[in-house]
Amino acid sequence: MLVSSVSHVENHGQLPAEGFSYHDLLFLSYKIRPPKEKPTTVMRRNFSNFNNTDFLQDLNELDWDAIYTAETIEEKLRIFNNHLLQLFDTHAPLRPVKLKHLPAPWLTQDIKTLMTRRNAAKSKYKVKPTEKNLLKYKKIRNHCSRVCRDAQREYIQSSLENNNPRQMWKFLKSLGFGRQKGYTSKHIDIDALNKSFSSTTKIDTQAKISTLDYLSSLPVPGHAAFKFENISPVEVKKHINAIKSEAAGSDGISKKMILLSLDFILPVVCHIFNFSLSSCTFPSVWRNALIIPIPKSSPSSSGTNFRPISILPFLSKVFERIVYSQLNLYLCTHNLLSPFQSGFRTGHSTVTALIKILDDVRFAMDNKHVAIVALLDFSNAFNCVDHDLLIAILRTLNIAPCAAQWFQAYLYNRQQCVSFDNKISAYCSLSCGVPQGGVLSPMLFSIFINSISLILTSKHHLYADDLQLYVTTPIDDIGNAITTLNTELNKIVTWCHSYGLLINPSKSQVTIIGNSYQLSKIKSLNLPPILFNSIVLSPLPVVKDLGLLIDNSLTWVPQVAEVSRKVFATISSLKRWKNFLPFKTKLTLANSLLLPLLDYADIVYFDLSEQLLNKLERLQNICIRFIFGLRKFDHVSQHRKQLGWLPIRQRRNMHALSLLYSILYHPHTPPYLKERFTFLGHDTECNLRSRSNNLLVTPLCRSKAYSNSFTTKVIKLWNSLPSDIRQAESLSTFKNRLHKNYHSLTMS
Repeated sequence: MLVSSVSHVENHGQLPAEGFSYHDLLFLSYKIRPPKEKPTTVMRRNFSNFNNTDFLQDLNELDWDAIYTAETIEEKLRIFNNHLLQLFDTHAPLRPVKLKHLPAPWLTQDIKTLMTRRNAAKSKYKVKPTEKNLLKYKKIRNHCSRVCRDAQREYIQSSLENNNPRQMWKFLKSLGFGRQKGYTSKHIDIDALNKSFSSTTKIDTQAKISTLDYLSSLPVPGHAAFKFENISPVEVKKHINAIKSEAAGSDGISKKMILLSLDFILPVVCHIFNFSLSSCTFPSVWRNALIIPIPKSSPSSSGTNFRPISILPFLSKVFERIVYSQLNLYLCTHNLLSPFQSGFRTGHSTVTALIKILDDVRFAMDNKHVAIVALLDFSNAFNCVDHDLLIAILRTLNIAPCAAQWFQAYLYNRQQCVSFDNKISAYCSLSCGVPQGGVLSPMLFSIFINSISLILTSKHHLYADDLQLYVTTPIDDIGNAITTLNTELNKIVTWCHSYGLLINPSKSQVTIIGNSYQLSKIKSLNLPPILFNSIVLSPLPVVKDLGLLIDNSLTWVPQVAEVSRKVFATISSLKRWKNFLPFKTKLTLANSLLLPLLDYADIVYFDLSEQLLNKLERLQNICIRFIFGLRKFDHVSQHRKQLGWLPIRQRRNMHALSLLYSILYHPHTPPYLKERFTFLGHDTECNLRSRSNNLLVTPLCRSKAYSNSFTTKVIKLWNSLPSDIRQAESLSTFKNRLHKNYHSLTMS
């Protein structure tokens, strides 16, 4: 027996096993004590004795005029923060709160009293073990156990139903579901950790100068320049209510504090926002981020084992949301982002990106071509964005000088500190990168990386910092296709050198997708190597792209096996609750934990064999058996009907049709999907709901062999639907009508 520490061995030995074995028995007693976190003390505002009437009276007496007369944004925000913090220090002062493992929250005082009676009855029976005392103890014990079970069930159900998804998952983790937080060593140098988070590889100076010169020479679009519009109090209030986070940033002001005083401070906040935009300045307090390090593994000590979570001031996030809405409208109106960027855009998703890529691959396979797909991984992309280059790129989009100056003030001179174990590190300056946790950050990164699409001539797709590059070719010309791919990869390396981003070749993947005959023929060929930054990328049989396992012949066996593994792993963690939780709670857990595993990107791998579809059907049956507490071979048809769930085939078809409905009628549908559909005899700009004509594929997709694609399969489903379903007024109505007529979802 091998042990990690001899000091933990309490007893060990060897015993003969005469009579049933020629081998001796070995035994060992090992003392194990899991690490127990000590209670931590944090500062929290005390709202237990908060008097709202007195608070509003004092708030009304505050002099806010000084904010309007202040000349700088820094002075305005300093006065605002001082007024608000002093007011809450009076009515809800900060106090130390010890965070420790609390007793079971469902144990009310009545239950505790009942438990005391039970313990007393047990003690009495031990002292005087008569039949009468035993019956009395059992009666109280059984009643106490029943009351505790009912209280725990009610608590779990209310916690799952009445919370938002983030709180629900936090509660589920407290019950043991999902990945648990790794144990973190208390002996961590937070200053060194902060330096690790804030240090990035800087762009070569000469390359940066050349890129800036190139960007300054680009022509500016001819449409009207982007300028900030005046912000109204109604808009500010809407965005305040839209933010869910309750965390307070470095300024100590939380959402709760803002909401309690909103009726009085709304004009003041609106004035500060508008002054910031008109003066092209951004407050320095709002440029400070509070970093919470979350361990990736256990134990954790180095910076690479932590994931930095940034907490920004609440009002800063409100302001960013407003700026985001104005900038996003400008970008969408003038189509300034690449149509093949699906990250952080309304109507776009990982599913739409995967459909585009894999439909192109299927089209190539149906024409007896193979597809060489490269999946590229950017290293720490959001933290490597150069501020000067980003401002120069914004100017090429015809952002007005004042607006560009505001973005410059927003990005430059940012600082961050690490908060851990009631300690706060010194601030570190950030010389590059978009703010982690900022509302504007995803859009600014999309603008920064957008120019990579201009240098690529091969088919490609972006989802945030995930780049998919693919080339289709006949087998006989695969050598030239690899040469073309290498040329494209060299372009990407050059672009990254010019713009300061890094790609990790060791995490990048390449696969060659084709049918079994084509793949066997490729093995006999002497192919040139696929080179990326002087590193050879060997084609893999299975790659992972945007959460989907793609094998090189599109059989989808690895993907279904992975879905099966996840479902069984989740079910095994739920088994201990199977006979304890009520039906309603188990249904909530199944909808939250199990069905998303079956549903994610299910319409992307639409061309499953009957064998794999039956496997997914069995996985859904396992979910139903968990909800109803059925045995392994019990039939589930009636129970599925009771839940209102569709069989797996109809369920997948309904998801596909719902996406098609959104593609046809949603104004922000990805153009790379919308262009694939048209109505017979009518222009695509017509009012589609007034047409009862069937949908046709576009000429690109009119291949007889092109039958396994999402495009072809979903059109067959659409054309088989009754006209009243196709002409539904909204997506929810469309789904309801589909559900009632699910038999029409079965494609012949």
